[in-house]
Amino acid sequence: MDNLASQNQGRSNQKLWQAVISSALADWVRGPARHKEKAEYFLFHDQDDFPFVCRFAGLNPESVRESLWLIRAQAVVDSKSNAA
Repeated sequence: MDNLASQNQGRSNQKLWQAVISSALADWVRGPARHKEKAEYFLFHDQDDFPFVCRFAGLNPESVRESLWLIRAQAVVDSKSNAA
């Protein structure tokens, strides 16, 4: 029974850290300017908290960041093609 409770606690903690990343993504995409800037720093440049949060969320920080760079690059391409 203790093992099951421990697993449930671990999943709950993991979901909490995933929510932190989700919140940062939401701020980056559609947050007010101040939140957007903080989220962008956290997602793309932070070397301490971001890896910590990712690991506790059960994610590989390098893979997450690589995916974010690809998304960002595609958004730039899309915005340039829409402006033309």
